[in-house]
Amino acid sequence: MKTQIREEKPAVVRSEDMIPGVLYGHAMDPKSIKVPRKEFFKEYERHGQSSVFSCEVDGESHKVYIKDIQRDVLNHEKIIHFDLLKVTAKDKIHARIPIHLEGKDVVEKGGLIVQSILTELDAKYSINESPEDINIDVSKMVAGDTMLLSDVKLPDYLEVLDAMDSVVVTVTVPKIETESEEEGEATEP
Repeated sequence: MKTQIREEKPAVVRSEDMIPGVLYGHAMDPKSIKVPRKEFFKEYERHGQSSVFSCEVDGESHKVYIKDIQRDVLNHEKIIHFDLLKVTAKDKIHARIPIHLEGKDVVEKGGLIVQSILTELDAKYSINESPEDINIDVSKMVAGDTMLLSDVKLPDYLEVLDAMDSVVVTVTVPKIETESEEEGEATEP
């Protein structure tokens, strides 16, 4: 991603269809930067907030990842600021990796409720790794099943920071009240 040094206030940068940001990290002073909105979204779609990529500032290339993004309060899709963290080969990335449930619709078609409890995995990993989202197949789960984080097959390079006994997903039977139960509650004093 090619960025430019920013001297303008963030509101001015946004009016130019650019996104303001900051680049910081080891052995460098923080730099206020800006990038065209389309370029930022292209890199964000490609790398998300968990992969390292190259960023060019003033002709100098840095290995970075998107440490944080701030979104507009009224329009959550609109990114208004970003932070890039410069990393070295010795560093580890600390990120939250999304957990996606596959086969949820199969279970729910059977009249059950699939409740996702842990939606992101808090982990650290080497900058040389690029973790994908964690995909978990729940299609064979039945009523009363609970899946813990320890039950999930995770890549060996991830240093998991969440407790391994954390509940990831549960499957339950919906509670259905009958008319007679509702009437009985209404007549009691």
